[in-house]
Amino acid sequence: LLEGAFRPLLNREEDGSVSCALKREQKGKNDSFLKLPLTKLQKSWLKALLPDPRFRLFFPDDALKELEEAFENVPALYEPSDFHYFDRYGDGDPYEDPIYQNIFRTILKAMTERRPLFVAYESRKGNPLTLEVLPCRFQYSPKVYKFRLRCVSLSHCRPKQFHVMNVAGMLACHISKNPVPRDFDWDISRFQRQAVEPVQIRIRNERNALERCMLRFANYEKQTVYEPESDTWLCSIYYDPADETELLIDLLSFGPVIRILGPEKFLNEVRRRVKRQHALFYSCVE
Repeated sequence: LLEGAFRPLLNREEDGSVSCALKREQKGKNDSFLKLPLTKLQKSWLKALLPDPRFRLFFPDDALKELEEAFENVPALYEPSDFHYFDRYGDGDPYEDPIYQNIFRTILKAMTERRPLFVAYESRKGNPLTLEVLPCRFQYSPKVYKFRLRCVSLSHCRPKQFHVMNVAGMLACHISKNPVPRDFDWDISRFQRQAVEPVQIRIRNERNALERCMLRFANYEKQTVYEPESDTWLCSIYYDPADETELLIDLLSFGPVIRILGPEKFLNEVRRRVKRQHALFYSCVE
């Protein structure tokens, strides 16, 4: 091993023993650890992620420069031009705008350090608002190609109201020096609104439908039960009424591998949208 591929990772000690060349400090003691080198496939995948403007939001400029230099001679696993998104909105967030990047990274820092944030925000009606919020988590929608911030506003240093803000709608933000309210629960489920009844779907055991559903609806609270009699899964999806349209569109995109069971109000909206699509299709054919 000392003469082979692991030679840069191993040391020969004075007493003849072999130790790891990479060390880290842990509680005042040297703790040896082995860091395996990246494979060619892993490097190629990371090189493919570098041009993605969403990936670049999570790294400072110096880290991005270091990554670009490290993978300069590595072929990318794929290129952005290899994909065509036919079901994505064309007015996504301005990911390459320096102002947007600065706002996003400020939010990310506040979220990581769990600190309050002052946000200047433009409402849907075009009115400017200034709020002090506790940033809890990002929400990303691949369909609308946007990031949203799920947060709780503060009033006199007390949690007041749950908000979902489009990051692109923020005019500016900076980290607040005020303390976080004592015993604040960063699990914001109790602040969120929920529909009276969850959407119930039946997932068929084919075309990897279960895994696809779990990935697509990962940001929703769910309960999933396997029913061996029908070899299907019964899934209840709990959602915020503000997300109803997006949830409905996502469910319809799965086609026949899922069946929407209820509630009746949601089913009526599904029927209305399917009838409209059917009418549009045949009007185009004619």
